[in-house]
Amino acid sequence: MSSSLKNYWIRNLNFLETLDDAILISDPKGKLLDHNSSAQELGLVPEKPDLKLTRWYLSLAEKDPKEQSHLTLVLSSVKRRFVCRTVPILLDDKEPAKAFYFRDLTEKILSEAKAQRYETLFRRRENRIKELEIRDKLTGLFNRDYTIESFQAELFRAERTESKIGIIYLDIDRLKEINEIFGTQKGDLLLKEMGKILLENSRRSDITSRIGGEEFLLLLPGANKDIVLDRAEKIRRLFSEYGQPDPLGEIKTTVSVGVAMYPEDGSTRDHLLLEAQKAMEIAKHSGKNKVVFKGINDKN
Repeated sequence: MSSSLKNYWIRNLNFLETLDDAILISDPKGKLLDHNSSAQELGLVPEKPDLKLTRWYLSLAEKDPKEQSHLTLVLSSVKRRFVCRTVPILLDDKEPAKAFYFRDLTEKILSEAKAQRYETLFRRRENRIKELEIRDKLTGLFNRDYTIESFQAELFRAERTESKIGIIYLDIDRLKEINEIFGTQKGDLLLKEMGKILLENSRRSDITSRIGGEEFLLLLPGANKDIVLDRAEKIRRLFSEYGQPDPLGEIKTTVSVGVAMYPEDGSTRDHLLLEAQKAMEIAKHSGKNKVVFKGINDKN
């Protein structure tokens, strides 16, 4: 900065007031020589004209003019955040002085923080809406559309990695009859219970879904046949142990379960679902509470 420009700063009586930033000018010993109204309004001007008594003077006095500093100060009981610079100037071509710039970023930072909070809330709302779109409201399981789409994606992955997928197809027995005798509220409790059992007996990588009125599907990527059959049997047993007392008599619950495996029982989504559904239908019409594998071999 040229000497004439530095002198202009001081000689022009209105120069400080033309700046939006708060400005304080001190001599080499920290004595306050001048300031503008912005500095006064923000509470940066000390009661005594000695800037060494302030919390910020020592940290700013020796700063390089090209360097910016970020300070948080409590002024008049208000926490404010500034970006600051220290610039050397000349008062009369021989006495050096320092000008301290304070740009108040408080409102900007608060606005950005508020905007960030709104953005977070918006994202949460968007995620919640998306979650509602792919979830069955009654059971909390994935719905049919999401499951069919995910099944196809898992098949692509399994083909690429040469891994297995277990498919468990479940149908709550006599649900229509239970609704007619005991009311749909009792039937809803059975659906919720099945949803709870599936969620509690699934890995994070599994896909649990309600794909129809009383029909459920559990996909187990990477699981071998023994694991799939054991899981199917456990779910069948847990649901069969669940009972609902009612003035008309206790509601006995059973579920028909069919199992198929990729790639042994098919390579396409539709074929595998058909095989698992066939196995489930055999279990349903057998009159026995059991798990059937691919409609051929069963596990009692």
